[in-house]
Amino acid sequence: MILNRYFLKTIFSYTATISLIFVLIIVSSRSIQYLEQASRGEINPEIVFSVVLLRLPEFLELILPLSFFLSIVLTLGRLRSDSEFVIMEQNGFSLVKVYSLLSVPASLISILLIYFSLILSPSLDQKVKDLLEVKTLEDSFNALTPGEFHKLDDSYLLFAQGRQENFLSDIFLVERKSNSKDKKVLVAKKFMAPLPESSDLIFQSGFSYSEGENNQLISVGFRSMLLAGDRDLIAKDNSFSKQKDFSGSLIWSCSISLMVLITMFLALPMSQNLPRKGRYSKVLPSLLIFSIYAGLLLTFRGEEVINLTYLIFLHLFFLIVAFYLNYRMFLGGKI
Repeated sequence: MILNRYFLKTIFSYTATISLIFVLIIVSSRSIQYLEQASRGEINPEIVFSVVLLRLPEFLELILPLSFFLSIVLTLGRLRSDSEFVIMEQNGFSLVKVYSLLSVPASLISILLIYFSLILSPSLDQKVKDLLEVKTLEDSFNALTPGEFHKLDDSYLLFAQGRQENFLSDIFLVERKSNSKDKKVLVAKKFMAPLPESSDLIFQSGFSYSEGENNQLISVGFRSMLLAGDRDLIAKDNSFSKQKDFSGSLIWSCSISLMVLITMFLALPMSQNLPRKGRYSKVLPSLLIFSIYAGLLLTFRGEEVINLTYLIFLHLFFLIVAFYLNYRMFLGGKI
């Protein structure tokens, strides 16, 4: 029982440490990328830290499997190098025993990854998208200069006579869809600044003019008119993150969970140290194998049509390799 706790504690400790290192590396790298975008005026620098934090679960979807895989290689490599594993073998540490213990953290990580990919990451991706849209609206609103015509995407032309702290005054807006002959004109006293956490556009005290049947002019007065954010009046098209549909997320979550289990079987034979080599001699080969596996898997992420046959073949190939290496290790009389 003591050996079991010691073994699992070491696995969890290595997994947490390696995960933290990779998180710091990726967060720093992504922060630099986003700050470069902010310097070019593509995103608001005030939201860089928020965007990075919201995308953290998405990063963990690959960091956790890699950290768990390396933790097994490092733990068993150290135990073998320090001859601790000889004592553990004498106390009943068989191949079945090791895998039964490793199945505990593997199951926990798999459940966590399914939660991330199916529930948490899509939800946070949408929050990132909303945050970018709101900030883009604010920046676009602040960039509007009174006394000048502003083309807002391909559908709108706006003119404002004056500006106050939180609104533009004496508004003239022409709306014309590219695929329609209909033209609408809006005249309003005020165009309010976008509210926090909202992409809706609010016009106050004005009239809306449109052309009806037989070229008849239709006029509608209003005290307040709201254009919903999905009309996307002045927001730019931010493809910061793609919203995955549920079926794609389900296939991805099953794939990374399956990868955790398969790489667990790969890690044990990969942890065997070569004669006169250090305890960490297998880290680079292990990283290479995992990178190939994860890289091939990532080619399907975000695809509208996923080739399930290829995915099954990919997992099956690495599973066969894992069983072959375990079989050779078993014949050699070593765990």
